[in-house]
Amino acid sequence: MTEKTRGKLPAIFIPVVLFIVFDAVALGLNFWISAKLEKSAVAINLSGRQRMLSQRMTKSLLMLHVAQTDMEKLSAFTEFSNAVDLFDKTLNGFLQGGITSSGDGKPVYLAATQAPNTQMITGSASQLWTLIHKRLLPVELGGVGIDAEVLRSALRTLLMHNTQLLALMNDLTTALELNATREVFYLRSLQASLLLLALLNFALVCKRLLAQIKQSQGNVQALRNIIDSIETGIILYGRDECVRSANKTASQLFGYGEQVLIGKPLKQLIVADNTRMLGLRRDNSTFVAKINTQTLFEFNDQITMCTITDVSEQERKEKQLMYLAFHDQLTGLPNRGLLVERLRQDLLRAKRDSTFLAVLFLDLDGFKDVNDEMGHDAGDELLQAVAKRFEHCCREVDTVARLGGDEFVFVLTSLHSVLAAKQVAQNVLKAVNQAFLIHNETVKIGASIGIAMYPTDHSEAELLIKCADDAMYVAKQRGKNQLVFTTECR
Repeated sequence: MTEKTRGKLPAIFIPVVLFIVFDAVALGLNFWISAKLEKSAVAINLSGRQRMLSQRMTKSLLMLHVAQTDMEKLSAFTEFSNAVDLFDKTLNGFLQGGITSSGDGKPVYLAATQAPNTQMITGSASQLWTLIHKRLLPVELGGVGIDAEVLRSALRTLLMHNTQLLALMNDLTTALELNATREVFYLRSLQASLLLLALLNFALVCKRLLAQIKQSQGNVQALRNIIDSIETGIILYGRDECVRSANKTASQLFGYGEQVLIGKPLKQLIVADNTRMLGLRRDNSTFVAKINTQTLFEFNDQITMCTITDVSEQERKEKQLMYLAFHDQLTGLPNRGLLVERLRQDLLRAKRDSTFLAVLFLDLDGFKDVNDEMGHDAGDELLQAVAKRFEHCCREVDTVARLGGDEFVFVLTSLHSVLAAKQVAQNVLKAVNQAFLIHNETVKIGASIGIAMYPTDHSEAELLIKCADDAMYVAKQRGKNQLVFTTECR
């Protein structure tokens, strides 16, 4: 080997070595980022599932409370027990790390949260969950034959704290997403630094890049095929917000053929509807869209990548779960949880406006006889008919709720006198006293009503309901089918 050759060897190998180093570091960073994203995605998905489990516990406990058959009770209890166990395992995983179940039921290891913001949230959630779980434990241990009072106690606890627990899980999801975004940003910054070094090496590897152009063209087509195979709609558009490129899923989502979307203004495809985004199909139908965008810069050109997912079914299911959690399944009226929440808001409004508020506690007279003689189906039909009449007796601003069995509660707001509450109660009695046609038979029942007034009787929601309940029992003792004010019981 000559001296001249020895001098040229470094010039030949330096760009190759540098290229290999850059590739190795970039590959390592990619694996690191992938691992970080995978771990963060698992944590974010599980924290999001915690919100669903919180709602599922409430729903299943409500279903267990109103279940009529052993099969319904067993189904509701099984769903409740599984939700509680999975929620507890996942929360402990966030606190200390451990094994829980993924969305497809497979075991997955959940690392303990390390960031101060997530530790603070999980700590608060753990304290609240300890309080809730203590009340739920008797239901888990008691099974389908649990005492009704224990079940009601657990249900009250869950309804009382569910909103706070749900908020903590939302905060945890937000914090995890923020931490993941921050970590990825740091790693991407490191990648960007590596890119700058790679640009310095660009001049030395031009020949190799030229040799790879043909191969790259094939890779571009392969990438296009991969993008077309993704089940999420992907659209690229520029500063003018006109579509430059769209994958097959996006074309199918909007009801267009291939390449037809190109050139269309984005405002013809996606519109805002209050807090939601709606996708506009070719046939003018719409769907609820989940939109994520990422802006890229190619030389002096700005390109935005938009991913679009149809979440209409997910939104429908979430609304259905919320409805089941706060409404009576037989009559469709608000349940106790929603009643108390509305009553608290109405009390604040009554205090602000200096108006009266009335709580009517109603128990049907003669309902048990109908239920015993004609069967539970007839009893259910009668309750549904009664609920419809009750709704006609009130204004839209008032609330009619079913607590269970044949007990109903009315909340009358914005009253200017006690006589107004008495008039509504008398109208309710008249409505109940009119005959019902149940299973082609005429049925007559009555009602005993107890009335509590704000501010004369009490100013707290639960105690107002109790005052009205006590007055109702006095009405029962006085011969039924009449109304009694709380003031008459003193």
